Amino acid sequence: MSKIKISDFVKLTGSTLKTVNYYHKIGLLPEPERSAGGYRLYGPEELNRMRLIKYLKSLGLNLKHIKEIIGDLKNPRTSREVLQSLRNELLNEKKTLEERLAKIDTLLNEDVLLLDENVFDSPSFQMITRILGADQIDQYARTCPEIYDQHRKVYGILDNFQWGEDYQEGFGILAEYFKNHPEQYQKALESGVQWARISHLSEDDPQIEAFARESAALVNSMPPVKELICNHPGMKNPLESLYKEMVADVLSPAQLKYQQLFKKFLSSQD
Repeated sequence: MSKIKISDFVKLTGSTLKTVNYYHKIGLLPEPERSAGGYRLYGPEELNRMRLIKYLKSLGLNLKHIKEIIGDLKNPRTSREVLQSLRNELLNEKKTLEERLAKIDTLLNEDVLLLDENVFDSPSFQMITRILGADQIDQYARTCPEIYDQHRKVYGILDNFQWGEDYQEGFGILAEYFKNHPEQYQKALESGVQWARISHLSEDDPQIEAFARESAALVNSMPPVKELICNHPGMKNPLESLYKEMVADVLSPAQLKYQQLFKKFLSSQD
């Protein structure tokens, strides 16, 4: 039987000496017989093994999967299980790629020039949408379109930078409360309309303080909401000054001043 040295084996297989040596090291390519001078000698068996390795790599299998298949060639079940596992991985990758393409198409269709614009809903906002349901979210968007857009953007910032421990849990609890208390949800929407109106005021306008007091009183009438805002770790912001800078392009100075006063008045009512 004809045998060739490793240099010819590398050329024939289109591989590299480093790769072949590594395959030997991990047991993917068994050590061949050696010549009297100690040189490795390769024949049809090694060439076919290398051809099979390259074919399986072309399917997307990693070396661990390839070793599992090649190590038990007489058991078709092993090969089938590994290939099925790979197929599932590729389907997940395909789904991820399709989602990325859809987002890029959205950017192109909306002619978004600045990639830091928040054109996609954050995971937190998507969670809130699922909890409240389409009808309540539609009502929210119709009643307070400006605030609806602001919340989408702010939630995106919170999701991208982990501002507080368990903050998503806090948003989820709040959404569940409003889902189960539609009359309180309606009051919150009415408050949202007022929130939109103050956005164009000067931060020193007395209407801001008055609205902050009204909001604190409203939340005080909803004990579970007050408990959540005041005590849940996810609703606290340990980096207040940095947070204000990050949302400065989303919230107006008047709205930031309102948030500060609202927390102050809510705490004073304990």
